[in-house]
Amino acid sequence: MEHRISFKRLVCLCITVLFGGLAATQDAMAQSPSKGAIVQMDRAALHEHFKHMGYKTRGGIAKFKTNHDSDGGGNNGDARSLPHFSSSFTVGGVTFPFTMIGHQPRSGRSTHIPNILVPLRMHFVGFGPNGDVNVDFDPTPAVVNIANSPIFQDASFANGVGQFNDMMQRATFFQQLDREREWHVLWSEPKIFPAVDIEVTPETGTLFQVDPTHFFGDVLFDFMDAEIRTIIELTGMEPDEVPIFITDGVTNQALGYHSAFSVPNHNGKEAFQTFIFTSWLDPALVDPIIADISTLNHESAELINDPFINNIVPDWRYPPESDPRAVCSGNPFLEVGDPEGNGPTFDDFPTVVVPLNGFNYHLQDLVLLQWFADEVPSSAQNGWYDFPATTDITMPAVYCH
Repeated sequence: MEHRISFKRLVCLCITVLFGGLAATQDAMAQSPSKGAIVQMDRAALHEHFKHMGYKTRGGIAKFKTNHDSDGGGNNGDARSLPHFSSSFTVGGVTFPFTMIGHQPRSGRSTHIPNILVPLRMHFVGFGPNGDVNVDFDPTPAVVNIANSPIFQDASFANGVGQFNDMMQRATFFQQLDREREWHVLWSEPKIFPAVDIEVTPETGTLFQVDPTHFFGDVLFDFMDAEIRTIIELTGMEPDEVPIFITDGVTNQALGYHSAFSVPNHNGKEAFQTFIFTSWLDPALVDPIIADISTLNHESAELINDPFINNIVPDWRYPPESDPRAVCSGNPFLEVGDPEGNGPTFDDFPTVVVPLNGFNYHLQDLVLLQWFADEVPSSAQNGWYDFPATTDITMPAVYCH
């Protein structure tokens, strides 16, 4: 899969694609006290800022198009996509079908997900009272750390040694695996693109300062989404590979998100493109609960468990029920990161530290399929409802009525 494009041309197009009317439609972004002013925040305020920002999804594919097994190759009338399999669970007499990345667990077939790490080098220009403050955010060190992280490299978990997402999926389908237990859902060794430069002005972003030398940036969600889709189109990224767009210290009105959308294929047939945007936040500057790969492990697991953003589940309440902040989520999707990581009770669930390659990575704890499916006991490995902590959730979801 070759990506033939001049990055100089790509950068120019990405920078100019939306400048114009976008900012006028996105006044919801706080600019305090005036557009371009640098917002001063201490660490406590920064923590609350990120807490309320949370995670998002974008796009989605019609359920009838994905509700079957497919090798993703576009054969027999299928759309080109990532390989996926379908199944279902029943709650209260209602059947909820789902589609996930990989082949049927009983098949024993391994899936390797091609992926591309795309560094987004963000240039915030024209900030401050005189419009002369410029701050660059270079994600190169973050990309190296991510490539060496438990998302792509083997690490130790409660059920053995392997990549995080693979170990989570094998725990989920433990009782359905083939006899030889050869089934896996693995990320391939990542390709790393050259950094793509994106310019952010006060019309499309906000700059935060936490001390004399450290800044954080935030950009409009639609601005970032349009930049990403432009990059995908101009580089010719394929539907059977997952681009992962990475910033360091820059969010997009969300800590991260994953997306799926339909695109025309080369032969005129439909194809389904997925991608991830993830921010990397320096663990020396932010609380562990949102540090380093906590956003990526959230988004990568959600992409695997709800790749086309169409797996519907019963309306659930944020756990634990003992926390008075627990409320109905209003979230209809099988998003495994959201129950513990995207609501008012998220600080009840600390990240799990996984040491690897000389770095202590912080992984958000996620719920397993069995939590949504109201299984008692859970059919997951050792009766678990969550991973990688495995003991933070001890009962299935409480549903809203």
